[in-house]
Amino acid sequence: MAVSVETVINNVARTLLDTAFRTWSRAEHVANLNIAQRLICGDYKLDAYPKREFVALVAGIAQDIPAEGTALIDITDNEVSQRSVTQTDLAILQEENRFWPRGTQQTEVENFAADPRTPRKFFVFPPNDGSGSVRITYGAIPPEVTGSSGETISLSDAYQYSIERIMLSLAFAKNSVRQDLSKSQAFMNEARLALGLKSQGQVAVAPKTAQSPGVA
Repeated sequence: MAVSVETVINNVARTLLDTAFRTWSRAEHVANLNIAQRLICGDYKLDAYPKREFVALVAGIAQDIPAEGTALIDITDNEVSQRSVTQTDLAILQEENRFWPRGTQQTEVENFAADPRTPRKFFVFPPNDGSGSVRITYGAIPPEVTGSSGETISLSDAYQYSIERIMLSLAFAKNSVRQDLSKSQAFMNEARLALGLKSQGQVAVAPKTAQSPGVA
């Protein structure tokens, strides 16, 4: 069951000993919740809010994920033919054919390659003619919550703890008589630790690919 915005705000208010919302208003908590979700998806866990959709390609090899995206996760198939697309290493692609960027442009994509230093960009082979479309999975920035009744957080329930810790960090950083930068830093560190451990857990349970066919 999705976690409600009200539950998150109330949890944060209890920890702050401010359930009457005198020092930190509900509106401030809603704003901090949105900051927390954007921070998680934009800086700490780029795959925290995955989206999957068909994306039209431009002519050539260089492509971009949608504007709201943070990082490419995978490309699976072409939209029209449903032919699968395989990931390849950019260095290998360049080594095998030094002139592949000026190859014959086609509609279908056979391979894609990406550089982790530019997570919003990817390359396709063969060069596309501008009429292709592929199904991609990418990390995105979630829609903002408004704090309305019955509303739930945009991210998975698994991120509730981290969201609340970031909200507490932002609350204690507020320039007021209650400002406490040491507590602010401590709560932010707790959030980062939790997100780091979640990443390790994802790697541990990720499907394993055999190095040789038929080998587990």
